[in-house]
Amino acid sequence: MHVLAFAPSLRAVLDEAGGVTADGFPLTSCHVASFPAQITVPIVLAVYTQGGSDHDPRRYIVARSPEQERISTLECAWHWPDKPGVPVKFWVTTCNLPMVVQTAGVYTVGLYDTPDGTETEHLFPLPLAKTNPFAAAPPQPTTRM
Repeated sequence: MHVLAFAPSLRAVLDEAGGVTADGFPLTSCHVASFPAQITVPIVLAVYTQGGSDHDPRRYIVARSPEQERISTLECAWHWPDKPGVPVKFWVTTCNLPMVVQTAGVYTVGLYDTPDGTETEHLFPLPLAKTNPFAAAPPQPTTRM
């Protein structure tokens, strides 16, 4: 299986006709009013593979703190049937990754083969900071206290 796109987004919606509509993709930073904060970050994942393989893939989206502590894990699994006569199959999805952030810093969001995985080719850095009250804040993912 080959990953075409994997990154957080400001907003991501799966289109009924296929594909994804995403705003703020990729999300290059995130701001919260105060710490700790519970946020929900939309994730876009697009993959492809050869027909005849990967019928029931399972991957894990894992968020880690700046100290590399795992703070959230989301299982991503689907049934991926072959289409007769089509040599390649594509799959795209969006999901919401909830996470509790304790401090400012660079968090990471990775795509792993196992929930405890440490090695991946798909690791996204997500800088997180406290909102400056004197500046207009850029749009951000959903935040809950």
